[in-house]
Amino acid sequence: MGGLLSLVSSVHNGSLFLQKTLQSLEDQDYKPIELVLIDNGSQDESLSIMRKFAEQSRHVVKVFHQEDMGACGGRNRGFSMAEGEYVAFCDADDLFAHDCFSKLISELEKFDADIAFCGHDLIDVNDKVIRKYREKFVYPKKNPEVGEEVLLQYLLGKVSIWGGAILYRRSFLVENGITYTQNCYCAEDNEVFVKSLALAQKVACVRESLAFWRQHPSSTGHSSILFKTYGNLHELAAYLRCKAFLESKGKENIKAYKTLTSLIIPSAYIAYLQKVLLTKGNDCFKKMVHQDSLKKQLKKGYNFTLLSRRPDLYLKLLLSMHFPEFFSRLVYTRHK
Repeated sequence: MGGLLSLVSSVHNGSLFLQKTLQSLEDQDYKPIELVLIDNGSQDESLSIMRKFAEQSRHVVKVFHQEDMGACGGRNRGFSMAEGEYVAFCDADDLFAHDCFSKLISELEKFDADIAFCGHDLIDVNDKVIRKYREKFVYPKKNPEVGEEVLLQYLLGKVSIWGGAILYRRSFLVENGITYTQNCYCAEDNEVFVKSLALAQKVACVRESLAFWRQHPSSTGHSSILFKTYGNLHELAAYLRCKAFLESKGKENIKAYKTLTSLIIPSAYIAYLQKVLLTKGNDCFKKMVHQDSLKKQLKKGYNFTLLSRRPDLYLKLLLSMHFPEFFSRLVYTRHK
């Protein structure tokens, strides 16, 4: 037996796969475990499924009901109720190998790390693997690795980290004031990853896929009107908060900060401008790109990193600032 593990799940209308997810948590070979289940204003059978599960589970299960406060609000509520030495966040459609958390905790303690993560495979609605982790991503070369280096590889798209495949020391999150940003509907996990990895002294890695990310039409909030309309804005805002956070921690000179500011944020600006153009029209887009404050931000994207890694986005950046009509034509053409 080790320290208490808190598994926090924020659920909103997740009844379709919730029972499978809860069963995979029930079957974990680690103990002791507490499950902190937040019903986030569900209108389906999610709450009754969780309550029935709590009555039958061999683990300690805490079930809370609240009005819909979004995934971030639900996770923060669950985290505030968690008492474990370790904490992980699980969505209502995730699946986990029976030894997922025992291996993560073992690796965390072996190296006295702040964070541990494992690989994750994508699965479909029938639990069939549709893409394995190693088909697209690599693991860090060193184990453990300094958090700043893992963050750099994550931002460059070489190492992949997913919210259902990462374990934190609860004290690490508390001491550094890291929580989810309320009312953020896109890149909320990315924001937590960036902040956590930037401050982690050691990050441990289990080099195998022990968690499974289900892909289906209603997965996460990405199918909602709110996400489709404002998702890119929320993503941009999340990365700008990450930038401010790193600056507040004196991390302006690390490679990950430079990658965030020269590659990730300019890319997010372009994605946001495209969304504005496609959802609000050409007139709104032109008014926006003529604002001096936005031009100042876009000029920061003129850098070699963006040119070398994403020349397509570099071209769009130039067009949006100097030839907005050509930018509009390009976006509309490719969208069709």
